[in-house]
Amino acid sequence: MSARSYRFGDASRPGVLLGLAGRQVVPLIAGVLVMTLTLQTSAPAIVALAGPALGAVVAFGRHRGLALNEVASPGLRLWWGRRQGRAQWVRTPLTATSDLVNGAVPAQLAGLELLEIPTTSGAGSTGIGVIHDRTGGTVTAVVRARVDGFALASPTDQDSMLAGWGAALAPFARERSPIARIVWQEWAHPVGVDAHRRFLAEHDLDARAAEPVVADYLSHLGAQARHTVVHETLLCVSVAVDRVRRRRATPALDAALEVLADEVALFSGRLAGAGVVVDPPLGAAELAAAVRTRSDPTRHAAVTTMASSLAAAAGRATLEWGPMATEPAWSQVRVDGSFHRSFRVASWPLLPVGADWLEPLLASSEVTRTITVVAEPVPPSRAARQADREVMSREADAEMKERRGFRVSERDRKRIDDVRRRETELTQGHPEFRFVGLVDVCAPDLDALDDACAAIEQHAGQCLIDLRALEARHHLGWVASLPLGRNVAPPKGLT
Repeated sequence: MSARSYRFGDASRPGVLLGLAGRQVVPLIAGVLVMTLTLQTSAPAIVALAGPALGAVVAFGRHRGLALNEVASPGLRLWWGRRQGRAQWVRTPLTATSDLVNGAVPAQLAGLELLEIPTTSGAGSTGIGVIHDRTGGTVTAVVRARVDGFALASPTDQDSMLAGWGAALAPFARERSPIARIVWQEWAHPVGVDAHRRFLAEHDLDARAAEPVVADYLSHLGAQARHTVVHETLLCVSVAVDRVRRRRATPALDAALEVLADEVALFSGRLAGAGVVVDPPLGAAELAAAVRTRSDPTRHAAVTTMASSLAAAAGRATLEWGPMATEPAWSQVRVDGSFHRSFRVASWPLLPVGADWLEPLLASSEVTRTITVVAEPVPPSRAARQADREVMSREADAEMKERRGFRVSERDRKRIDDVRRRETELTQGHPEFRFVGLVDVCAPDLDALDDACAAIEQHAGQCLIDLRALEARHHLGWVASLPLGRNVAPPKGLT
């Protein structure tokens, strides 16, 4: 049996007019409207032309290699925030009296609160930690997962493992599903061998450093220190509160928490059947530790003990889940003692790839980074309607281009073929998920961040992935890389 190959469709959406995206059409139309209104006044004609000219600049212009229509709005918000002195956020001291949700987290985390619900399934004595997103209207639980031996398995075995993963996800894409999104995150952080060296020092091994065998062992430790990396994979399951069917007497939040616990238990069972080792859902203290560690890995050694700390025993761990200070900038965001720079996957591989196609990026060492895939299930009926509309839209665009004398490119034809194939797969019963890929890179200083990002972009290139920096939106990328169940697009009302 030969190994399978996998294809990714074009990530771009169909254009609104002649292949132009809505972000391009809107400023062009606005410019024409401004010109029309200006011509009805006594202003000179040259002034009237300023509207279409500005609209064309916004629609087609570029800033630092990025489309101006993509970065103009977040860039202006960032500039205005810095001008108003609101760019840097520092946490209210613990000795002050303040509301947790409004005063103890930055604006990017506003509306989030960490809860702990009891469990009767033996998932742990401390219960299940849940992120309640009051702004986004979701509740999220997190489980830790791993697959043993995937990298060493044969291609056919890897295909079987991927099929099991797909089968575990498929039930989420059903009609009237309460699941808002599933987030897969793989975090890697070089930890070195300092802890092991301290263990050896406690056993007086340094005193025997002159012995040949001990000297060789210590030399081997030094050679491997740079490649000693902690990998952790977390799966976040988010339930939309307004989609949960409940009894009239049951509060919406309580019903959503009950559904979330059931969905996580069923998901864990399906993953276990597919050969994925799944731990019990993280408790509140574990979830707080994961958020703090990924926000500032320089505190990794201290934060990992949070679950057994006095604060956790006293039930105060939820007060420590947010950062102490943040400062967003154009090219990075500073969170406590670390700098973050985020990228989105602008295009997935255009060529067929094997099951282990992401291995160069996953196996990258010496860099602290988080790879995130946010998947939102699409109900079958809506997926069919969207595919039908996209087929008609792309075919109409191609036909209009031909009538107007424009060339229909080979890429346009490939997009039409992709959406037709997607429509066929939906007809055959395959579930559909909307997904976005993100990569967040973290370093203790800006020079190290530049080097780490350059290395990550090279590894991504080996995977045939095109990464684009989330300029002026790195604070959103940082939040999306945390196990909070949020997408890179902020909920309404947040920036």
